[in-house]
Amino acid sequence: MKSGLAGLLFFLLTTSLPARQLRYYAELADTDDFSEAHYVTSIDSLTPGGGGYFVWVANDLRPGLWGVRIKSSQSGKAGTWVRQFNGPLSADWFGARHLPQSLAGTSPTFRNLGYEEHEIKRRFGALIPDISFDDTPDRTALQMCMIALENGYSEVMLGTADFYINRTITLPEKIKPGDFTSWSINGSGATIYSVNTTGFAFFESLPRDQRQGLDEFTARRFTITNLILRGRSLPGSGSVGIRIGATFHSKFENIHFADLDTGIVLRHAMSSEIYRCNAVNCYSISYYLGSGEGVWSGANAPNSGSNQSRVIGSRVFASDGQYAGVYISNSSECRVTDLALDGGEERKIGYAVYINTGGTTTVKDGYVKGVHGEAGITNALVKFRGDGNALFMLEDVFVQMKCTVAELEVISGYAQITCSNFSYFPPGSNFANKGNGGAWTFIHVFEKNAEVKWKTGSGYSPPIPERIKNSRKLM
Repeated sequence: MKSGLAGLLFFLLTTSLPARQLRYYAELADTDDFSEAHYVTSIDSLTPGGGGYFVWVANDLRPGLWGVRIKSSQSGKAGTWVRQFNGPLSADWFGARHLPQSLAGTSPTFRNLGYEEHEIKRRFGALIPDISFDDTPDRTALQMCMIALENGYSEVMLGTADFYINRTITLPEKIKPGDFTSWSINGSGATIYSVNTTGFAFFESLPRDQRQGLDEFTARRFTITNLILRGRSLPGSGSVGIRIGATFHSKFENIHFADLDTGIVLRHAMSSEIYRCNAVNCYSISYYLGSGEGVWSGANAPNSGSNQSRVIGSRVFASDGQYAGVYISNSSECRVTDLALDGGEERKIGYAVYINTGGTTTVKDGYVKGVHGEAGITNALVKFRGDGNALFMLEDVFVQMKCTVAELEVISGYAQITCSNFSYFPPGSNFANKGNGGAWTFIHVFEKNAEVKWKTGSGYSPPIPERIKNSRKLM
């Protein structure tokens, strides 16, 4: 709505053309008056939103994009009715309804809301070939927004409304090699709900193979902000908030993920950031960064990692039995900074952070700084796994429940972990060393004469004494 008002103001301030009043998009397509701008009140009799000003652009041969570029139905008339606006796209222009699932106890689909199937296929069939009469208007409108981004627009703003979707929305994808492309999706506080108990990714884009990932998809940047994504499927269904393969310098900020298997999955997302996000009751993993290995052809750990990516200032409210808050796999030089883990002792999570750099090539390092743990830990607060001279750092830790505070698993060769500046962990907590190649340095972790307690059994054993250094707090 805000973007529509801004566009209207822009139009009124920059044109002196008279405007003809029409009710619906269909009347705009049918009009034979091309001499003046037309103001359309709404989309159709079932869809009250989507109004705006349109100007006839003669000889505009671009294909129609229902909602912003509407073709004339007049025989032989070359041109397009083009929406006049200044700012981001709005989902309302493409038919979003924002009707809750509680409507008569049914899902808010085209079928249940009384639309005509032939009309839905006529409007959207060319751009959404798999359009279904059982899709929701909100899902269709959001997909049209993504298609509009592919067609030269740069930003979508959703507003504070609720959206109800029944299946995946495919994010914009570059269709040929070329210059770097940047797209912005600003939720502005919008909440997107799944209407299905089956799992799916709310937003997704994965390359078909590694060549497409490298040649096309990595030359794109997403900025996705200010959204609430709420699933309703059972654990193990595969529900995901955002799943992206191949991107560079993307940023995901102020997104709330709730009741999903995994909040966000990023593969081959180089130098990207998950910033100030909140994950509540994600059954498996809240934030995942990894490679495309096993997901698209030609991808393996060395050639498709999410190198130098970061999780910053984010929160995990654990689901009981959750595997990990942050899981980083086969990616080098990744960082987790200022992670809050909540849920209380009654909610058990395997790991707050698990970084496994085993499949990377030259740089196998990983860094965690600032973990505040207030949930039960079944395996380790932070685990590092790597080989071949990997260097790991864990700094600024506070944890309330007794647990294994840090674990180092060395696959082969040697790896080193430095633990520093731990403010508090409960008595009885321990540290876990797995494999023969681990070296540990403690700086300001223990006070006075306190000794390290090591986890034993099941492949765990203390490192050899020569590989332990301990600089105690001066207190």
